[in-house]
Amino acid sequence: MPTKRGGLPQVGEVWERTYKAPPDWTPQITRFVVLHRGRGDYWSLRVYIPGAGRKLWVDPAIWFRLGELKYIGEAGPETKRKLSLG
Repeated sequence: MPTKRGGLPQVGEVWERTYKAPPDWTPQITRFVVLHRGRGDYWSLRVYIPGAGRKLWVDPAIWFRLGELKYIGEAGPETKRKLSLG
């Protein structure tokens, strides 16, 4: 992934997850801000999803490997301040 600081999601970045779910298999898109990424090969993510709040995802490493995660860019200063990201 062409990110500013490397390939894996980093704190303060905006990413998108695109996946297909039954019954109609239309693409579902979720945009989120990374709050924290776990360590190791099978890492977790704490994310902020607008309209849904803070979530813990325990399986995004597999989504990353399958190509479901897409880097959007850095979060803006207003978003970072709101989420206390520095």
